[in-house]
Amino acid sequence: MADLQPIKIENQGIYGVIREAEVYNNLIPEGAVTDSVNFHFDRKGAATVRPGLAALGSTVLASRPCVGLHNAQSGTAITVFSNGSSAVIYTLTSGAWGLSLDGGTASVAIRFVDFGSYTIAINFAYNTYTSMRFWNAGSSRHWHFTGNPINPQNMWGYANQLGEVYKSKIYLGGDTSIEGNKSRLFFSSVISSTGIITWSPTVDYVDINPGDGEGMTGLKRFSLELLVFKPNYIYRFRTSGVDPDPLIKIGTRNQESIIEGKRGLYFHHDTGFYRYSGGYPEEISRPISDIVEAIPFSQFDDISSWNDNDHVYWSIGNVTVSETKESVTYKNCVLRYTESSEVWTVYSYASDIRRGMTYNSGSALSRIIGNDLGVVATHNSGTTDLGEPIKYRMRTKWYDWGSTSTSKILEELVALCEKAQGSELMYKTDENLEWKTIGQLKKLSNYFQSLSIRMHRIKFQITGISRSEAPVFLGIEIVKGQNEGLIKE
Repeated sequence: MADLQPIKIENQGIYGVIREAEVYNNLIPEGAVTDSVNFHFDRKGAATVRPGLAALGSTVLASRPCVGLHNAQSGTAITVFSNGSSAVIYTLTSGAWGLSLDGGTASVAIRFVDFGSYTIAINFAYNTYTSMRFWNAGSSRHWHFTGNPINPQNMWGYANQLGEVYKSKIYLGGDTSIEGNKSRLFFSSVISSTGIITWSPTVDYVDINPGDGEGMTGLKRFSLELLVFKPNYIYRFRTSGVDPDPLIKIGTRNQESIIEGKRGLYFHHDTGFYRYSGGYPEEISRPISDIVEAIPFSQFDDISSWNDNDHVYWSIGNVTVSETKESVTYKNCVLRYTESSEVWTVYSYASDIRRGMTYNSGSALSRIIGNDLGVVATHNSGTTDLGEPIKYRMRTKWYDWGSTSTSKILEELVALCEKAQGSELMYKTDENLEWKTIGQLKKLSNYFQSLSIRMHRIKFQITGISRSEAPVFLGIEIVKGQNEGLIKE
């Protein structure tokens, strides 16, 4: 029997989450974790419990889902909640949410674009009128469905669900009023010197390859192009023409999954998450492939995204991932991708986040979200999720000291954790399913001795509930143990 070589398990999260379903354990780099819930790794070499959610104003519409969120004219926060029978637009004024417009179609995504000095609501209602309304946040208290300068009455009878501004025009798509219009891209006139646009929908349109059999699902201006998304295709429109055939055979099912970051345009497709920066999209989600593959098809249409200075977030709903001899459920799951380091982690919230955006209040930039319980909240703010504590866990890769075939006895270790709050350190050995407790972390340096853990390989888990300042897990030092060698049984 020989002394077990002391090792340090540190720099956890420096490579983010790399799932065992994607990479064999021995190829997972030191510093990667195989599972993480509610940790982030922005401070290199340290795993920190994420910040929380703080309510922005009072509850908007209790127990109802958010179906729209917008920063009107970069100054006024607008949200839309579905009350079961209709959609209602609310605006934030002096810290309180007030009703601005009701009567919209219930349970559909309401989208907005800013054009000139006006904010335009798209897909708000469809009957004999248009699905557009426009509003001037600075002077008008009313949403209009007719008249200058937007003239939505020119589009009466059409039910477009998508909109984008591109080269001084508004483009609309996803019309559901006529089956043949599902691939038709309508456009307005160029804005006049007096700020007026008009529409001629029988003339001013282009059909985006209707022969591919798919309807339009997204519009996004990026660089010098207007990208037209379908579930399995992207077309590039440049005013003088459009790709005649789908050069990019990867698309999205949901406008809300599309978000622009500092390194490109990101979106969800049936096969994963992608980044487009010109050319062909690059898949970025392989490290968490089993989580991505576990997203139910029924939730693809509900995936929503937002970003901050260095991160892209996707809310994907509840996901159950099958693992070896067990399964793990991530409730109200949000996937977080760090652009600068290209690492992933996973967040879980007490409620489902339906929408997110950057909010310019006029004095500060923040990120806000709308959930499924009638609340708009500031994201990454405070130490709880609207009063609910933050539950967290993180799991290391397996450690076998270079050989899984030999038997070892772990006797002493030290766990390092700032602001520990009684975090629990656990372990699992060999092929055992049960996680066993080593002890609680109550201070910076936590020394555990007389452990007598016999194993061929071992992995560790830290878990807990945080209500105050975020715990920061710094690592484990295995300081004493024995290598029994190969034991023939």
